[in-house]
Amino acid sequence: MKKLLSKITLFFSVLLTSTSFGQMENGALMPAGMVLTDINGNTHDLDALLSSGKALIIDVSATWCGPCWGFHQTGILDDLYEQYGPSGTDEVRVFWIEGDAATTNADILGTTSGSQGDWTAGTLFPIVDDAAASDQLQTGFFPTLYMICPSRRVWHISPSEVLAYWTVETHIANIRACNNPIDAVMGSYTGETSTCGTISPLVLEIQNKGVDALTSATVNATIGANVVATTQWTGTLQQFQKATVSFGSIDISQDSDISFSVIPTGTDANNSDNSSTAELFLAPEETTAKVTVRMTTDRYGSETTWRIRRPSNSILASGGPYADLASNGTVSQPAVEVEIPINGCFKFEVIDSYGDGMFGPYGEGSYELVDENGVILLSGGEFDDIDTKRFNETGAVSINDLNKGNEFNVQLFPNPSQGQFTINLDMVNNQDVTVNVFNSIGALVRTEQLNQLTAGENIFNMDLSGQAAGIYTIVVNTENTSKTERISINR
Repeated sequence: MKKLLSKITLFFSVLLTSTSFGQMENGALMPAGMVLTDINGNTHDLDALLSSGKALIIDVSATWCGPCWGFHQTGILDDLYEQYGPSGTDEVRVFWIEGDAATTNADILGTTSGSQGDWTAGTLFPIVDDAAASDQLQTGFFPTLYMICPSRRVWHISPSEVLAYWTVETHIANIRACNNPIDAVMGSYTGETSTCGTISPLVLEIQNKGVDALTSATVNATIGANVVATTQWTGTLQQFQKATVSFGSIDISQDSDISFSVIPTGTDANNSDNSSTAELFLAPEETTAKVTVRMTTDRYGSETTWRIRRPSNSILASGGPYADLASNGTVSQPAVEVEIPINGCFKFEVIDSYGDGMFGPYGEGSYELVDENGVILLSGGEFDDIDTKRFNETGAVSINDLNKGNEFNVQLFPNPSQGQFTINLDMVNNQDVTVNVFNSIGALVRTEQLNQLTAGENIFNMDLSGQAAGIYTIVVNTENTSKTERISINR
């Protein structure tokens, strides 16, 4: 339930009571034959308006919706309508649609306790009370803003982006771009930014904002003055549609800025949006045999988990989720020491299940990955759903050397846990293995007799959720040797 109340209060992305929960895709065609009747009885044929070259801005809201009211009160759509509507340059039409079938005209006038206020006061553009029109537009939450181009292609506008970045000038620039024949746009880089030297593939998005379909383009990646990767993309992108482009493999020897560009076949109506940049980071070298994970969680520790992945991408160690606090603040969680068994490029991932990272109004959480000399290899805390960084292990001995005389290496995770954990055994030779579990007073509480394990990585799960909270000793025995680890069960 983390932040649910405040999330609803601040953003209120509310699912509608109608049966239409799926949003139209960007670039989809507006349903044909839509005619709106405003609260004054005037009719508005949307197909006819679009055919005459007008673009449409439609705000679908509800009279009880706080964020809808907050956006409405900015007056930005009134300013747009006044300057560029029928009394201005006559390029655009704006409509406000009440999308909740349960509301009444009294709610629109603000005379009921459930309404945020008088929605007609100062509003220059038509107000429409029509939940069916909201359903036709496949509105999934309030408020939803649409820009519909004369081509009848639909583009979603985020109210939060409008409030943060857009001006009337921004609106009209986007509206006028509706009529560009081809407008190739380079989107953000979506691939990995941390590397031990090689990134493959490069992953990014391209988009077409033009009326005509984009069918081919050259996509380049450049570091400095050098084109380091290129591909010829082909496909079909209608207006506002996007495509993911994966291409190339590049090597870097230091932190680098990389630029991406998209060059469509034919004439591009707007070259100002054809490029984007990203930062690539060379992973630090780790030369000690162990690293320590330090986590400082915010109020909602239950959302935070972490993983260290081997070069093969299998999980070497993991931790969390952690306990929540009753109020905003931070908790320094017990440090976790992880033995690094082999050389190679390891990946450290910190995950926030809610998608707002660890650092913010609920506590200034953070993470660190530290080597045995106290050197901070990786750190962070401000991210969305996942932060991924790499470190390059160059000082670990090989599995054979590490286990000479011991014949295997053992890792337990998550630790602490609620009783369910994973045992990872890196075996040098084929061995029969027995796992014994002892409680804090030395009593044997579990024995697992494993079949003969083969050389290499072996993973299995153990469930001690029936045991009381506390510290347990795990003894792993082979034919000739044993290893002892401890695990903490927290509840």
